[in-house]
Amino acid sequence: MRFQVVGVLLTGLVLTAGCTFLSEPESRADEHSVQSDVRMTLTSSKAEYTREEQIALSIGLTNTGRTDCTVGRVSEGTVTIVSFLRDGVPVAPAVTNGSYINGFADFLSANLVPLRPGASLSVPWTSEGGTSLEDRRALRTSSLDNFDEAALAFWAVDVPGKYELSARYVHPLLPAAPPAGNPCVASGEAASVAFTVTGG
Repeated sequence: MRFQVVGVLLTGLVLTAGCTFLSEPESRADEHSVQSDVRMTLTSSKAEYTREEQIALSIGLTNTGRTDCTVGRVSEGTVTIVSFLRDGVPVAPAVTNGSYINGFADFLSANLVPLRPGASLSVPWTSEGGTSLEDRRALRTSSLDNFDEAALAFWAVDVPGKYELSARYVHPLLPAAPPAGNPCVASGEAASVAFTVTGG
């Protein structure tokens, strides 16, 4: 089955056709400190889904530092996948670019929120697509590129099997200091979750 994205408007995002396979760039936030300020957890709304259902995950972020800091309240630009397996076999993402109406950096800045020490935030992360054979159900990750666009990766979840996902939180690497305050420095530890997709 061929995966294709052409001219889709989604949450202020326009996708550009022409997919390649790349590794996602990682945030350089981890290079600035060895101390963890934010801890990430991953949970699934249930252990088993049919292939027609939306996969509903939750990203939990907890400020483990001593001062207020900011985190992204959306999954866009804040999650990088370390490992994604289906029945023990790596899942390869389909990659493309997306343009946001006012630029991706502006979108990321607008979605930074403060997090007090000891406080937690839950961020939804759900699969999308599945309206046609060419529009596969997939989890989406994104990162800011050098042209103020989003480098998008779509991780298909429409094939039955047991999925094991490992990911890390990365603070959006913005070209200018965000107005919301100090960024939370992410832990290098990955969070993991597992779920099963059945034939429905």
